[in-house]
Amino acid sequence: MQYDKGVDMFRIPFYIGTFISWFVPGRERRRRLRGKINVFFFYIPIARFVKRVYGEHVNKIRFVRQISMKRMTCVVNDRYYVKIFRFVSVERLNDYKFLLDFIRPYLKIQIPEIFVAKHIPMYVADKLCGQDMRDFDKALVLKNEKKIKQQMFDIIDALKSVPVSKIPNNQRFVYCVQNRHGAHQNIGKGAVLAHCDLNASNLRLDDDMNIVSIIDWDSMAIVQDPNTDKNKFEKLWGIFKGQK
Repeated sequence: MQYDKGVDMFRIPFYIGTFISWFVPGRERRRRLRGKINVFFFYIPIARFVKRVYGEHVNKIRFVRQISMKRMTCVVNDRYYVKIFRFVSVERLNDYKFLLDFIRPYLKIQIPEIFVAKHIPMYVADKLCGQDMRDFDKALVLKNEKKIKQQMFDIIDALKSVPVSKIPNNQRFVYCVQNRHGAHQNIGKGAVLAHCDLNASNLRLDDDMNIVSIIDWDSMAIVQDPNTDKNKFEKLWGIFKGQK
């Protein structure tokens, strides 16, 4: 765990963008306006934090999706993916960090490292290799569809091999996919660990179309259906194929 005694995000008004956008008609227009307003207020403190983490060579910070009242996401130097959360307890943060370390030996890909400004909120900074799959020519990606899918299924199988019953205090931070409200779950026979959000934007590929890293592990959960990740991936892959 790496701690940074920088910005206290609670002193910055997350709610301003949400309040102002409330008076704008249309859900999508409100979302875009909220994002722009929040970026305006957050750009300087986030830029300072990112430079402390990545060094003074940072020359470009581009905000992308998930710019909301509770979290923001940006790309640094068109390479590093940084996610900022407002509400994360120290206990949950420590458990999340432990779980990422716990599963690393089972996976042959890179997964995120965590940085923290004080102790709340959480910053996830992915110094990972590879490029976002959406940055490649779509025809090239689809030409390698079989190869990419097979790699993805191998990764899913590796993730399912993680012994969930040996994860200490797992009921405090990992919940059933069907239950997002904090209720404890009973880990039944056959339960597996799942990423739960294996979409195109969370995969990073090298030039040979090999999956080299996966980001966005916030939805990670213990699930009873061992096909959860595979079914989710197939569904989201279908959406990717259908996009222009």
